[in-house]
Amino acid sequence: MILKQYRAKLREMLLEITPEGDVVADMLLCEAMKCERGYLLAHLDDETPREIDGFISGAVFELTLGKPLQYVLGKCNFYGYEISVGDGVFIPRSDTEIGVTAAIKLLKEGGLFADICSGSGCIAKAIASEKPSVSGYALELSRKALPYTEKNLADCKNVSVRRFDALDEDDYIELAGTLERPLDLVICNPPYIPTDDIQTLSAQVGFEPDTALDGGEDGLRYYRTVTALVPHILKRDGILIYEIGIGQCEDVSSILKAHGYSVAVLRDYGKIDRILVAQRNI
Repeated sequence: MILKQYRAKLREMLLEITPEGDVVADMLLCEAMKCERGYLLAHLDDETPREIDGFISGAVFELTLGKPLQYVLGKCNFYGYEISVGDGVFIPRSDTEIGVTAAIKLLKEGGLFADICSGSGCIAKAIASEKPSVSGYALELSRKALPYTEKNLADCKNVSVRRFDALDEDDYIELAGTLERPLDLVICNPPYIPTDDIQTLSAQVGFEPDTALDGGEDGLRYYRTVTALVPHILKRDGILIYEIGIGQCEDVSSILKAHGYSVAVLRDYGKIDRILVAQRNI
């Protein structure tokens, strides 16, 4: 069978699973053939390589079960960088890039930062790659996620990966003891889904680790704790950037203001309050 026919059949199958079946088909074919889309389009009259059948059939089956495409491919794009993902690590979302852009603008040359709840390490990678003069820490607790953090940051010599519990004061004190000076900026995309709401999420989100989703009874557990503990590592006039869930802006802003921060709100691509940029004043 020529590749054009194989592609058409694959598209037909995938359109029954997702309205983006045409795009997904080409992504799977490019991954299976280890090629760019331009090469694929230029060789549609070639015979289909037999060796791609196993990957394609397995991928279609996994997608049928609701597994996210990013897990099937083992990667995704974030801020223009390829990020490895898989079971046990949260899949980066495009709205998170807004917080990254803010961090890059606010960090001065030679600045120090930390990415708390780093997960895949996508935030730290984007900051460190876009601003190579800065240095920082990718802080993650999950032993399942840490291999991805380390893999994605392997070429970022200005970032250290460290196992770190965002809810444990001892870890902040221990990190503070290793710093040459307090950090200029901390960015954190914590779990923020209320515990009881996790079961109501889509099937695809259900494949992602609960530890990256569960923000406690009201979804605010991490905001309360990180805000209270981050002064151990953040300088007096330092910046704390949070990603927040829908409807959490007022509550998280109140937490920050109660701890002496001034707060600015940034909206995501859907015009939803998504990023809080807070400056420590005390």
